[in-house]
Amino acid sequence: MNSFLDLKVLISGQLITSRTETLEEYFKDRVTTLIVIGITSPFAPKNISRCSLYNKGRLQKEFNLPGFQIHNMRWYKQPLLFISFCIYIVSLLYAMLRLRGKFDIFIGISCFSAFMGVLFKKLGWVKRIIYYSIDYYPSPSRFNFDRFVVWLFRRIDKFCVKNADLVWNISPKIAEARYRYTRLSSDRYKHIVVPLTYSSKFLRFKPIEEIERYTIGFVGTLSENQGLQLLIKAMPKIIKEIPQIKVRIIGKGPYEEALKKMVSDLSLDNYFIFHGFIKDNNDVLEILSKCAVGIAIWTCEEDDNILYADPGKPKLYAFCGLPIIITDGAMVAKEIEQNKAGMSIAYNEDYLIKTLVSIIKDNGKLKEYKECAFKWAKKYTTDGILSNILKDGEYLN
Repeated sequence: MNSFLDLKVLISGQLITSRTETLEEYFKDRVTTLIVIGITSPFAPKNISRCSLYNKGRLQKEFNLPGFQIHNMRWYKQPLLFISFCIYIVSLLYAMLRLRGKFDIFIGISCFSAFMGVLFKKLGWVKRIIYYSIDYYPSPSRFNFDRFVVWLFRRIDKFCVKNADLVWNISPKIAEARYRYTRLSSDRYKHIVVPLTYSSKFLRFKPIEEIERYTIGFVGTLSENQGLQLLIKAMPKIIKEIPQIKVRIIGKGPYEEALKKMVSDLSLDNYFIFHGFIKDNNDVLEILSKCAVGIAIWTCEEDDNILYADPGKPKLYAFCGLPIIITDGAMVAKEIEQNKAGMSIAYNEDYLIKTLVSIIKDNGKLKEYKECAFKWAKKYTTDGILSNILKDGEYLN
Protein backbone atom coordinates (compact mmCIF):
# COMPACT_ATOMS: atom_id res chain seq x y z
CA MET A 1 0.00 0.00 0.00
CA ASN A 2 1.36 3.45 -0.93
CA SER A 3 2.41 5.89 1.80
CA PHE A 4 1.33 9.39 0.81
CA LEU A 5 2.89 12.62 2.01
CA ASP A 6 0.15 14.85 3.42
CA LEU A 7 0.69 17.59 0.85
CA LYS A 8 -1.33 19.39 -1.80
CA VAL A 9 0.90 19.89 -4.82
CA LEU A 10 0.16 21.88 -7.97
CA ILE A 11 2.23 21.32 -11.12
CA SER A 12 1.96 23.64 -14.11
CA GLY A 13 3.78 23.27 -17.41
CA GLN A 14 3.58 22.54 -21.10
CA LEU A 15 2.34 19.14 -22.22
CA ILE A 16 4.07 16.73 -24.63
CA THR A 17 7.54 17.81 -23.51
CA SER A 18 7.91 14.91 -21.02
CA ARG A 19 8.62 17.26 -18.08
CA THR A 20 5.02 17.85 -17.03
CA GLU A 21 3.88 14.28 -17.60
CA THR A 22 6.97 12.87 -15.88
CA LEU A 23 6.41 14.89 -12.69
CA GLU A 24 2.69 14.07 -12.86
CA GLU A 25 3.47 10.35 -12.99
CA TYR A 26 5.91 10.63 -10.08
CA PHE A 27 3.93 12.79 -7.65
CA LYS A 28 0.42 11.38 -8.13
CA ASP A 29 1.33 8.28 -6.12
CA ARG A 30 3.29 10.13 -3.46
CA VAL A 31 1.20 13.09 -2.28
CA THR A 32 -2.36 13.22 -0.96
CA THR A 33 -3.57 15.76 -3.54
CA LEU A 34 -2.04 16.57 -6.90
CA ILE A 35 -3.30 19.08 -9.44
CA VAL A 36 -1.76 19.24 -12.91
CA ILE A 37 -2.44 22.23 -15.16
CA GLY A 38 -1.09 21.24 -18.55
CA ILE A 39 -0.88 23.76 -21.36
CA THR A 40 -0.48 22.99 -25.07
CA SER A 41 2.36 24.43 -27.13
CA PRO A 42 1.09 27.10 -29.55
CA PHE A 43 2.79 25.10 -32.33
CA ALA A 44 0.99 21.82 -31.59
CA PRO A 45 -1.60 20.58 -34.14
CA LYS A 46 -4.47 20.97 -31.69
CA ASN A 47 -5.21 22.17 -28.18
CA ILE A 48 -5.07 19.45 -25.52
CA SER A 49 -4.74 21.73 -22.49
CA ARG A 50 -6.24 20.21 -19.35
CA CYS A 51 -6.50 20.37 -15.59
CA SER A 52 -6.30 17.03 -13.76
CA LEU A 53 -6.99 16.41 -10.05
CA TYR A 54 -5.65 13.33 -8.27
CA ASN A 55 -6.46 12.18 -4.77
CA LYS A 56 -4.11 9.52 -3.40
CA GLY A 57 -3.13 8.43 -6.87
CA ARG A 58 -6.62 8.27 -8.35
CA LEU A 59 -7.80 10.67 -11.02
CA GLN A 60 -10.95 12.25 -9.59
CA LYS A 61 -11.61 15.15 -11.93
CA GLU A 62 -10.38 16.46 -15.25
CA PHE A 63 -11.54 19.34 -17.44
CA ASN A 64 -10.32 21.02 -20.61
CA LEU A 65 -8.70 24.44 -20.71
CA PRO A 66 -8.65 27.05 -23.49
CA GLY A 67 -5.68 27.32 -25.82
CA PHE A 68 -4.51 29.27 -28.85
CA GLN A 69 -2.76 27.46 -31.71
CA ILE A 70 -0.38 29.23 -34.09
CA HIS A 71 0.66 25.95 -35.77
CA ASN A 72 3.84 27.32 -37.38
CA MET A 73 6.38 30.06 -36.69
CA ARG A 74 6.13 32.19 -39.83
CA TRP A 75 7.61 35.64 -39.26
CA TYR A 76 4.25 37.36 -39.55
CA LYS A 77 2.77 35.09 -36.87
CA GLN A 78 5.38 35.82 -34.21
CA PRO A 79 3.34 38.57 -32.46
CA LEU A 80 0.58 35.98 -31.98
CA LEU A 81 2.75 34.44 -29.28
CA PHE A 82 1.53 37.20 -26.98
CA ILE A 83 -2.06 36.09 -27.54
CA SER A 84 -1.02 32.53 -26.74
CA PHE A 85 0.67 33.71 -23.55
CA CYS A 86 -2.43 35.68 -22.52
CA ILE A 87 -4.60 32.60 -23.06
CA TYR A 88 -2.09 30.67 -20.96
CA ILE A 89 -2.61 33.15 -18.10
CA VAL A 90 -6.38 32.91 -18.49
CA SER A 91 -6.22 29.10 -18.41
CA LEU A 92 -4.27 29.04 -15.16
CA LEU A 93 -6.52 31.60 -13.50
CA TYR A 94 -9.63 29.76 -14.67
CA ALA A 95 -8.31 26.46 -13.31
CA MET A 96 -7.37 27.99 -9.95
CA LEU A 97 -10.72 29.73 -9.54
CA ARG A 98 -12.57 26.53 -10.42
CA LEU A 99 -10.51 24.46 -7.98
CA ARG A 100 -10.92 26.96 -5.14
CA GLY A 101 -8.12 25.39 -3.13
CA LYS A 102 -4.88 26.32 -1.41
CA PHE A 103 -1.71 24.40 -2.11
CA ASP A 104 1.42 23.61 -0.15
CA ILE A 105 3.73 23.55 -3.16
CA PHE A 106 3.57 24.98 -6.67
CA ILE A 107 6.00 23.51 -9.22
CA GLY A 108 6.24 25.79 -12.26
CA ILE A 109 7.91 24.18 -15.25
CA SER A 110 9.51 27.03 -17.25
CA CYS A 111 9.51 30.68 -16.31
CA PHE A 112 5.99 31.48 -17.57
CA SER A 113 4.42 28.88 -15.27
CA ALA A 114 6.63 29.96 -12.36
CA PHE A 115 5.66 33.59 -12.97
CA MET A 116 2.03 32.63 -12.40
CA GLY A 117 3.08 30.69 -9.32
CA VAL A 118 4.54 33.89 -7.85
CA LEU A 119 1.21 35.63 -8.48
CA PHE A 120 -0.68 32.78 -6.83
CA LYS A 121 1.62 32.98 -3.80
CA LYS A 122 0.97 36.72 -3.43
CA LEU A 123 -2.76 35.94 -3.57
CA GLY A 124 -2.30 33.39 -0.78
CA TRP A 125 -3.20 30.39 -2.96
CA VAL A 126 0.16 28.61 -2.63
CA LYS A 127 2.70 28.49 0.19
CA ARG A 128 5.96 27.58 -1.56
CA ILE A 129 7.21 27.78 -5.14
CA ILE A 130 9.62 25.50 -6.95
CA TYR A 131 10.74 26.95 -10.27
CA TYR A 132 11.86 24.19 -12.64
CA SER A 133 14.14 26.03 -15.06
CA ILE A 134 14.39 23.85 -18.16
CA ASP A 135 15.82 26.31 -20.73
CA TYR A 136 17.99 29.37 -21.03
CA TYR A 137 18.27 31.31 -24.27
CA PRO A 138 21.44 32.93 -25.62
CA SER A 139 21.18 36.17 -27.57
CA PRO A 140 19.97 35.62 -31.16
CA SER A 141 22.64 36.31 -33.76
CA ARG A 142 20.26 38.49 -35.77
CA PHE A 143 18.33 41.51 -34.61
CA ASN A 144 14.70 40.43 -34.97
CA PHE A 145 11.56 39.65 -32.99
CA ASP A 146 13.30 36.70 -31.31
CA ARG A 147 15.72 39.08 -29.64
CA PHE A 148 12.85 40.85 -27.89
CA VAL A 149 11.38 37.47 -26.83
CA VAL A 150 14.74 36.45 -25.34
CA TRP A 151 15.06 39.81 -23.55
CA LEU A 152 11.59 39.31 -22.05
CA PHE A 153 12.35 35.69 -21.12
CA ARG A 154 15.46 36.67 -19.17
CA ARG A 155 13.63 39.28 -17.15
CA ILE A 156 10.81 36.89 -16.28
CA ASP A 157 13.34 34.19 -15.41
CA LYS A 158 15.22 36.56 -13.10
CA PHE A 159 11.96 37.61 -11.42
CA CYS A 160 10.99 33.96 -10.87
CA VAL A 161 14.40 33.03 -9.47
CA LYS A 162 14.29 35.90 -6.95
CA ASN A 163 10.77 34.99 -5.81
CA ALA A 164 10.92 31.19 -5.81
CA ASP A 165 11.64 29.23 -2.64
CA LEU A 166 13.78 26.79 -4.62
CA VAL A 167 15.05 26.66 -8.21
CA TRP A 168 15.47 23.36 -10.01
CA ASN A 169 17.99 23.91 -12.81
CA ILE A 170 17.77 21.15 -15.39
CA SER A 171 21.46 21.69 -16.14
CA PRO A 172 24.34 23.29 -14.20
CA LYS A 173 24.95 25.39 -17.31
CA ILE A 174 21.74 27.35 -16.67
CA ALA A 175 23.12 28.98 -13.51
CA GLU A 176 26.24 29.95 -15.48
CA ALA A 177 24.16 31.44 -18.30
CA ARG A 178 21.94 33.33 -15.86
CA TYR A 179 24.99 35.00 -14.36
CA ARG A 180 26.51 35.70 -17.77
CA TYR A 181 23.44 37.44 -19.16
CA THR A 182 21.80 39.00 -16.09
CA ARG A 183 24.61 39.05 -13.49
CA LEU A 184 22.45 37.09 -11.08
CA SER A 185 24.96 35.12 -9.07
CA SER A 186 24.06 31.55 -8.06
CA ASP A 187 24.87 32.30 -4.40
CA ARG A 188 21.91 34.70 -4.26
CA TYR A 189 19.23 32.01 -4.54
CA LYS A 190 18.64 28.44 -3.43
CA HIS A 191 19.03 25.98 -6.27
CA ILE A 192 19.85 22.37 -7.13
CA VAL A 193 20.34 20.49 -10.40
CA VAL A 194 17.42 18.26 -11.38
CA PRO A 195 18.31 16.63 -14.70
CA LEU A 196 15.78 15.49 -17.25
CA THR A 197 14.37 12.06 -16.50
CA TYR A 198 11.81 9.63 -17.86
CA SER A 199 9.54 7.16 -16.14
CA SER A 200 10.89 3.62 -15.96
CA LYS A 201 7.78 2.71 -17.99
CA PHE A 202 9.56 4.30 -20.98
CA LEU A 203 12.34 1.71 -20.92
CA ARG A 204 12.12 -0.32 -24.16
CA PHE A 205 14.87 -2.56 -25.39
CA LYS A 206 14.73 -4.70 -28.50
CA PRO A 207 17.56 -7.05 -29.51
CA ILE A 208 19.12 -6.62 -32.93
CA GLU A 209 17.05 -9.51 -34.28
CA GLU A 210 13.82 -7.55 -33.65
CA ILE A 211 14.77 -4.12 -35.01
CA GLU A 212 14.74 -2.47 -38.42
CA ARG A 213 18.42 -3.14 -38.84
CA TYR A 214 19.29 -0.16 -41.06
CA THR A 215 16.89 2.52 -39.80
CA ILE A 216 17.91 5.85 -38.27
CA GLY A 217 15.48 7.42 -35.79
CA PHE A 218 14.79 11.06 -34.97
CA VAL A 219 12.24 12.64 -32.64
CA GLY A 220 11.78 16.32 -31.88
CA THR A 221 10.72 19.71 -33.15
CA LEU A 222 11.58 20.18 -36.81
CA SER A 223 13.59 23.38 -36.53
CA GLU A 224 16.77 24.43 -38.29
CA ASN A 225 18.99 24.00 -35.23
CA GLN A 226 18.14 20.27 -35.07
CA GLY A 227 20.56 19.62 -37.94
CA LEU A 228 18.47 17.24 -40.03
CA GLN A 229 19.57 19.15 -43.12
CA LEU A 230 23.07 17.76 -42.56
CA LEU A 231 21.75 14.20 -42.63
CA ILE A 232 19.76 14.88 -45.79
CA LYS A 233 22.82 16.30 -47.57
CA ALA A 234 24.89 13.32 -46.45
CA MET A 235 22.32 10.71 -47.43
CA PRO A 236 23.45 10.09 -51.06
CA LYS A 237 26.91 9.08 -49.76
CA ILE A 238 25.42 7.00 -46.94
CA ILE A 239 23.23 5.14 -49.43
CA LYS A 240 26.35 4.08 -51.35
CA GLU A 241 27.64 2.42 -48.17
CA ILE A 242 24.26 1.18 -46.86
CA PRO A 243 21.67 0.84 -49.65
CA GLN A 244 19.00 -0.38 -47.19
CA ILE A 245 19.19 2.78 -45.06
CA LYS A 246 15.96 4.48 -43.90
CA VAL A 247 15.20 7.48 -41.68
CA ARG A 248 12.10 7.78 -39.49
CA ILE A 249 11.33 11.34 -38.40
CA ILE A 250 8.80 11.94 -35.60
CA GLY A 251 7.65 15.50 -34.99
CA LYS A 252 6.54 18.71 -36.63
CA GLY A 253 7.90 22.23 -36.68
CA PRO A 254 8.67 25.41 -38.60
CA TYR A 255 11.42 23.80 -40.70
CA GLU A 256 9.34 20.83 -41.83
CA GLU A 257 8.48 22.04 -45.33
CA ALA A 258 12.07 23.06 -46.02
CA LEU A 259 13.29 19.61 -44.98
CA LYS A 260 10.72 17.85 -47.15
CA LYS A 261 11.76 20.01 -50.10
CA MET A 262 15.43 19.07 -49.58
CA VAL A 263 14.45 15.40 -49.55
CA SER A 264 12.40 15.79 -52.71
CA ASP A 265 15.05 17.84 -54.53
CA LEU A 266 17.62 15.09 -53.91
CA SER A 267 15.13 12.34 -54.92
CA LEU A 268 15.37 10.77 -51.46
CA ASP A 269 11.64 10.31 -50.80
CA ASN A 270 12.02 6.52 -50.56
CA TYR A 271 14.55 6.88 -47.75
CA PHE A 272 12.77 9.34 -45.43
CA ILE A 273 9.54 8.66 -43.55
CA PHE A 274 7.91 11.71 -41.95
CA HIS A 275 5.56 10.44 -39.23
CA GLY A 276 4.48 13.90 -38.11
CA PHE A 277 3.33 14.61 -34.57
CA ILE A 278 2.45 11.47 -32.59
CA LYS A 279 0.47 12.06 -29.41
CA ASP A 280 0.69 8.57 -27.90
CA ASN A 281 4.02 8.02 -26.12
CA ASN A 282 3.75 4.25 -26.58
CA ASP A 283 3.58 4.69 -30.34
CA VAL A 284 6.67 6.92 -30.25
CA LEU A 285 8.58 4.43 -28.12
CA GLU A 286 7.57 1.52 -30.34
CA ILE A 287 8.84 3.28 -33.49
CA LEU A 288 12.10 4.41 -31.88
CA SER A 289 12.92 1.10 -30.22
CA LYS A 290 12.81 -0.60 -33.63
CA CYS A 291 15.43 1.77 -35.05
CA ALA A 292 19.14 1.00 -35.11
CA VAL A 293 20.48 4.41 -33.97
CA GLY A 294 19.11 7.79 -32.88
CA ILE A 295 20.51 11.11 -34.03
CA ALA A 296 20.78 14.38 -32.09
CA ILE A 297 22.90 16.47 -34.43
CA TRP A 298 22.21 20.03 -33.29
CA THR A 299 24.02 22.79 -35.16
CA CYS A 300 25.18 24.11 -31.76
CA GLU A 301 25.61 27.67 -32.97
CA GLU A 302 26.19 30.48 -30.49
CA ASP A 303 22.49 31.34 -30.20
CA ASP A 304 21.32 27.73 -29.72
CA ASN A 305 19.63 27.14 -26.34
CA ILE A 306 20.81 23.51 -26.46
CA LEU A 307 24.14 24.82 -25.14
CA TYR A 308 22.59 25.34 -21.69
CA ALA A 309 19.87 22.68 -21.59
CA ASP A 310 19.63 19.01 -20.74
CA PRO A 311 17.83 17.87 -23.91
CA GLY A 312 15.39 15.00 -23.75
CA LYS A 313 16.11 13.50 -27.15
CA PRO A 314 19.39 11.65 -26.31
CA LYS A 315 17.97 10.14 -23.13
CA LEU A 316 14.79 9.08 -24.90
CA TYR A 317 16.90 7.25 -27.49
CA ALA A 318 18.84 5.55 -24.69
CA PHE A 319 15.58 4.51 -22.99
CA CYS A 320 14.75 2.76 -26.28
CA GLY A 321 18.14 1.06 -26.40
CA LEU A 322 19.46 3.18 -29.28
CA PRO A 323 23.09 4.22 -29.68
CA ILE A 324 23.16 8.02 -29.86
CA ILE A 325 24.99 10.06 -32.47
CA ILE A 326 25.22 13.55 -31.01
CA THR A 327 27.05 16.75 -31.88
CA ASP A 328 29.72 17.72 -29.38
CA GLY A 329 28.30 21.15 -28.51
CA ALA A 330 25.64 19.64 -26.25
CA MET A 331 26.72 19.27 -22.63
CA VAL A 332 25.46 15.68 -22.37
CA ALA A 333 27.63 14.56 -25.33
CA LYS A 334 30.70 13.94 -23.17
CA GLU A 335 28.72 11.81 -20.72
CA ILE A 336 27.29 9.76 -23.59
CA GLU A 337 30.78 9.02 -24.91
CA GLN A 338 32.14 8.17 -21.46
CA ASN A 339 29.36 5.62 -20.98
CA LYS A 340 29.71 4.23 -24.54
CA ALA A 341 26.04 5.07 -25.06
CA GLY A 342 26.89 6.62 -28.41
CA MET A 343 29.38 8.76 -30.27
CA SER A 344 30.00 12.51 -30.21
CA ILE A 345 30.88 14.26 -33.46
CA ALA A 346 31.49 17.72 -34.85
CA TYR A 347 28.69 19.18 -36.96
CA ASN A 348 30.29 17.98 -40.16
CA GLU A 349 29.02 15.86 -43.05
CA ASP A 350 32.09 13.61 -43.29
CA TYR A 351 32.09 12.89 -39.53
CA LEU A 352 28.40 12.08 -39.64
CA ILE A 353 28.78 9.65 -42.55
CA LYS A 354 31.79 7.92 -41.03
CA THR A 355 30.14 7.52 -37.63
CA LEU A 356 26.78 6.29 -38.91
CA VAL A 357 28.35 3.76 -41.24
CA SER A 358 30.79 2.48 -38.60
CA ILE A 359 28.00 1.73 -36.11
CA ILE A 360 25.25 0.49 -38.41
CA LYS A 361 27.41 -1.86 -40.50
CA ASP A 362 29.13 -3.51 -37.52
CA ASN A 363 26.87 -5.98 -35.68
CA GLY A 364 29.23 -6.30 -32.71
CA LYS A 365 29.64 -2.55 -32.24
CA LEU A 366 25.91 -1.92 -32.64
CA LYS A 367 25.06 -4.55 -30.04
CA GLU A 368 27.63 -3.18 -27.57
CA TYR A 369 26.44 0.41 -27.95
CA LYS A 370 22.79 -0.62 -27.64
CA GLU A 371 23.46 -2.38 -24.35
CA CYS A 372 25.56 0.50 -22.99
CA ALA A 373 22.95 3.08 -23.99
CA PHE A 374 20.22 1.14 -22.20
CA LYS A 375 22.39 0.76 -19.10
CA TRP A 376 23.07 4.52 -19.10
CA ALA A 377 19.34 5.26 -19.46
CA LYS A 378 18.59 3.43 -16.23
CA LYS A 379 20.58 6.08 -14.33
CA TYR A 380 17.96 8.64 -15.36
CA THR A 381 14.68 7.09 -14.33
CA THR A 382 12.43 9.56 -12.51
CA ASP A 383 12.10 7.32 -9.46
CA GLY A 384 15.86 7.07 -9.07
CA ILE A 385 16.69 10.75 -9.59
CA LEU A 386 13.78 12.46 -7.80
CA SER A 387 13.64 10.05 -4.88
CA ASN A 388 17.28 10.78 -4.20
CA ILE A 389 16.85 14.55 -4.59
CA LEU A 390 13.70 14.86 -2.50
CA LYS A 391 14.97 12.54 0.24
CA ASP A 392 11.65 11.76 1.87
CA GLY A 393 10.38 15.31 1.70
CA GLU A 394 13.53 17.30 2.49
CA TYR A 395 12.82 19.78 -0.30
CA LEU A 396 9.05 19.61 0.17
CA ASN A 397 8.88 20.82 3.76
